[in-house]
Amino acid sequence: MDLDKKFGEMAFNKRMMRERLPHAIYYRWKNAIRNEAPLDRETADAIAHAMKEWALEKGATHYCHWFQPLNGLTAKKHDAFLDRTDKYDVIQRFSGKELIRGESDGSSFPTGGMRSTFEARGYTYWDATANSFIIDRILYIPTIFVSFNGDKLDKKGPLLASMGLISEYGSRVVNLFEKEEYTYRMKPKVGLEQEFFLIDKRHYDKRSDLKSVGRTLIGAGAPKGQEMGDHYLGGIPKRVMAFYEAVNEKLWELGIFAKTEHNEVAPCQFEIVALFENANIAVDYNQLIMSILKETATDYGLVCLLHEKPFAGVNGSGKHNNYSLTTNYGKNVFDPGDNPKENLTFLLFLAAMIEAADDYAPLFRIASGGPSNDRRLGGLEAPPSIISIFLGNDLEEILKDIAHEEYHAKIEALPEIKINSLGYTPRDSSDRNRTSPLAFTGNKFEFRMVGSSMTGADANIVINTALGHSLRKIAERLEPFAADEETLRKEAYTVIAEIIRDHERILYNKDNYAQAWIEEAERRGLPHYRTFFEAIQALKDKELIKIFGDYDILSESEVEAIYEVGLESVSVHGFLEARTLMTMLSKDVEPAVVAELNDILNVTGRLENAALKERLETLNVLFEELLLRHKKLKATYAKAKTLEGYARAEFFEKEVITQFPHIRKICDELENRISRKHWTIPTYEDIFTELN
Repeated sequence: MDLDKKFGEMAFNKRMMRERLPHAIYYRWKNAIRNEAPLDRETADAIAHAMKEWALEKGATHYCHWFQPLNGLTAKKHDAFLDRTDKYDVIQRFSGKELIRGESDGSSFPTGGMRSTFEARGYTYWDATANSFIIDRILYIPTIFVSFNGDKLDKKGPLLASMGLISEYGSRVVNLFEKEEYTYRMKPKVGLEQEFFLIDKRHYDKRSDLKSVGRTLIGAGAPKGQEMGDHYLGGIPKRVMAFYEAVNEKLWELGIFAKTEHNEVAPCQFEIVALFENANIAVDYNQLIMSILKETATDYGLVCLLHEKPFAGVNGSGKHNNYSLTTNYGKNVFDPGDNPKENLTFLLFLAAMIEAADDYAPLFRIASGGPSNDRRLGGLEAPPSIISIFLGNDLEEILKDIAHEEYHAKIEALPEIKINSLGYTPRDSSDRNRTSPLAFTGNKFEFRMVGSSMTGADANIVINTALGHSLRKIAERLEPFAADEETLRKEAYTVIAEIIRDHERILYNKDNYAQAWIEEAERRGLPHYRTFFEAIQALKDKELIKIFGDYDILSESEVEAIYEVGLESVSVHGFLEARTLMTMLSKDVEPAVVAELNDILNVTGRLENAALKERLETLNVLFEELLLRHKKLKATYAKAKTLEGYARAEFFEKEVITQFPHIRKICDELENRISRKHWTIPTYEDIFTELN
C-alpha cells in the first residue's frame, strides 16, 4: 500500500477541501467552524457540490447522514445522488440544503419518552467540523440528531456543546498566565485504546450466548488461560496479522491514524490504538474502528467480540479514554514542564480536574458504560467502580505542599537507569497505576473505566462539562487580579490549595483492588456504585444534573430521557441473557446431561463399580439442582415480563440476574464431568487454542 497516495483518499478532509473549494469558500467554512457561526447558503451549496463531485469520482452512488442515537450505536439511511428533472431526465444532484439537514424517524430510536410513536419527525444536521468519508460507495456525512421539538436525541450534540464550554472557560484561565500567545480556542484531544477479542467463527456459531448477548453465560475455565502471561505483547498469530493489515488499510484510507496494535493479556484478546484527535472526531473514528473490526473479522473466518467480559476468569476489554487539552497554538495544559510547582497553568488545570472528578464522580461512573461493563469493572486489570485519581508520588507531594503549610514535600530525585551500550537514561517522574480509574500519565489523564463496546462520547461529555464548570469558577475567581501579576500568582496558589484541601479524598496512589481501599474509600465518603443500575439513579439528583442545564449541554428532560434509556438497557440485557440462558439449558446442557447419564447407566447395569456409581450420583444431584434452578428462573422471568420501568429493571437486577452465577456454577461443574461426545458447546479450551 502506497501510504502517500492512499492515506485519507476516502475522506473529504481539510486537504481535499483546500484543493477543491474556491479560496473564499474554504475561508468562510473555516471561519464558520472556528467561530461557531452559521454557514450561508452560497457556501453550503459550493461545499455540497465539491463534495458530490469528489464522491462521484470515488465511485459513490449514495450519501447518508450518519448519526449516533442514545443507544450509543450509529445509524444512517442511504439516499441516491440520482434525481430527475421535470422531463424525467436523470441527473445527479446534491445541494447545500441536503448537506446541512436531513430527516429521519425521531420515534423509532431510543428517546426516553421524549417522542411518542406517532411523533415521527427527527432531523440530522451536519457536523461541519468532522470529515465526511466514503465506505462501500456511500458518502457518510457526520451529523447530530434532534427531534422535531429540538430535543437532543444523540451523543454528538451534547459532546459538541461540552467542547464549546471547555473552550470558553479554559481559554480564559490560560490567557491569565500565558502572555506570549493568545488563546481563542481550546480543544479536548482524545486518544481511544480499543480492546477486543477475536475467536474462530466455527466456535461462535455453536454458542447461543455469544451470538445473542456477546458473552458466555456458561463455560468452565480452560486448562490454560492467561496464567503463563505468554500472550501479552507476544507474536501476533498469522491469521490475526492478516486481519490487522486489512483493518489498517481500511482505516488509513479513511484518514484514521491507527498507530498501535498488539496482543492483550487474555487469550484471543487484542488491541488497536488511534492517535489523538479532537474529541468529537475521536469518537467518530472509534465508532468506525469498531465497525471495521467486526466487518473485517468475518473475511478471515473470525468474529470480533466487543463485549466487556466475553469470558469468565480472564481479562475483560475496555476502551481507555486518554484525555488532554490544548490551545489553538498547540500548548498542552496538562504538560507539567520541567518545574511543575511553578507552572501555574498546569497546576490550575490539574486542580480543576481533581475538583471535577470528586464533585461529579457519579456522572463519571455512569459515563463509563452500561450493564455489560458491570461484569468487567473491578476484575483482573479493570479498575473498580470507585472514582479516584492517581497522580504519582511527586505530583501528589507538590500539591500537598501547596495545600498544607505544615507539609514539607519529600521529593527524591530518582536515579537514572543504566543500560548497557546506552549508559544512563532518565526515567519518568512517576509510575503508572493500572488499577486507577482516572490516572495522570505524564501529560494527560487516562480514564480507564469506559467499556469496550460503549461509545466514547459519554465519558468526554462528562469530563468536558465537569472540568469546564471548575475552570469557570477558577476564571471568575482570578480575573479580578489579572492586572497585578504578583497578586494574581498568589491568589492562584490559594485557589489550588483550597481545591486540594477540599478534594484530596479522591487522590489515591496505591492498589485500588485491595479490600483496604474499599474500606478506606467508604471512610472518605467516596460514592461506590457497584452496578450501572445503582449508578444511574444519580441522574435523579437535580442538584447533580443541574450542571448540564446551566451550560445548555442537556436539558432536564433530556437527562430524564437518558435515565429512561439507561434503565431500559438494564431490562433489555436482563431479558436477553435470561432467554438465552434458558434456551441453552433446554437445548444444550440438559440433553447433554441426559445422554451422559444414559451412557453411565448402560455400564452400571452390567458392572459393579462403586466409583462409577458415585459419578452417576454426583451427576444426578447436579442435574436435579439445575432443573430446579431452571424452573425458578422461568418463573422469575415470567414475573419480570409483567413489570414496567423502574420496577422491571430493579427486579431484573435483584431477582433475575442474581440467579445466573448459581446456574453457571452448576453448568461449569457438569461441563467438567461430561464427555466431549455429549458436550457439544465449544469450550474455553476450544476457543482459546484454535486461533491460528
